[in-house]
Amino acid sequence: MENKKITGVMVQYYVTCKRELWFYSHQINMNYNNEDISIGKLIHERSYSRENKEVKVDNMVFDYIKNDGDLKIFEMKKSSKLSIGAKYQLYFYLYNLKDIEPNAKGILIYPKERKKEEVILTDEIIKEMDDILEGIIEIINLEIPPKAKKMPYCKRCSFYELCMV
Repeated sequence: MENKKITGVMVQYYVTCKRELWFYSHQINMNYNNEDISIGKLIHERSYSRENKEVKVDNMVFDYIKNDGDLKIFEMKKSSKLSIGAKYQLYFYLYNLKDIEPNAKGILIYPKERKKEEVILTDEIIKEMDDILEGIIEIINLEIPPKAKKMPYCKRCSFYELCMV
């Protein structure tokens, strides 16, 4: 799989749950009735309503963007509790744009919490992203999903019953 087919969601899953990445990449989705996902969609729809949402560029979908001299890519999330995946999703976008927009910044927004967090691509993160992209390809090419690892956030996951029961 080439980088053009890897998405920000895949990067997010890679850093939070490699098993969920495998399920996602094999079109196994349990999210249909997940309350957290429904709440997240509602927050996304109602927050920042004046912004042009869901800007698509190649294999990337930005929640919205602003360009006031420097490009800013915004990603909205329901909660900051599990922000690591969201940060890496933004790193992925910045990584893909680094040659054409080297000064681009990512902004994580948590509307319910009224919080913002800036995300900047560094040389260290670029190297890490190279490894992550290779790791994603390895995971999705596995015949079976990686073993489940119990994490504090598993109970709220839509795959909980598939993985832990």
